[in-house]
Amino acid sequence: MIKKHVKKFSFSLIILCHLGFLAAILFEKQNNFFISGFVILALILLLITYKKTPLSAGNHSLEHVLTVAFVFFGAIVTYILSVSFGLSNVLSAGLVGLVVSFIPEFFKKNTYIQGMPTAVYCGAFVGMTNISVAHGYIFITLASTITGLLLIGTKDAFHGVGGKLGTLAFGGVALAFFITFLVSEWV
Repeated sequence: MIKKHVKKFSFSLIILCHLGFLAAILFEKQNNFFISGFVILALILLLITYKKTPLSAGNHSLEHVLTVAFVFFGAIVTYILSVSFGLSNVLSAGLVGLVVSFIPEFFKKNTYIQGMPTAVYCGAFVGMTNISVAHGYIFITLASTITGLLLIGTKDAFHGVGGKLGTLAFGGVALAFFITFLVSEWV
């Protein structure tokens, strides 16, 4: 029962992220009818996708813990490469994704490792966060943990839909930014 609620909550957060993207575009480009038409078309296609997305809840306890750990690993390595070694964000994420894509070939019988590249690459998107937003490793840890939980919550959703990992990373970073903003206002 609780797993179903977690799935619905994660799915709702993804919907809010998508709607936030579209609202920001509409707000910024109010006078451009071409962009307004594109946003309306995107909204219709998103609604169709949401309607067809199943929300099944499975039990994958160890896999869930590993997924959050893999997202954290991808985020922290990408962040270190870009901040400490001066590589661009895109190159850092690309290197992490490239290297981790070969790991399942060495562990073909381990089912947990087979899902590792997806989670690590999702974390790489978190690690690409601009240093003006991500003020340090604590922020990256919080954002990657939230993103890992969102990835778990939407595990069986949005198969074949492009942009899932980037949207989840954006949602995790946005929520982490909101949480750190609230904490900084209270302290």
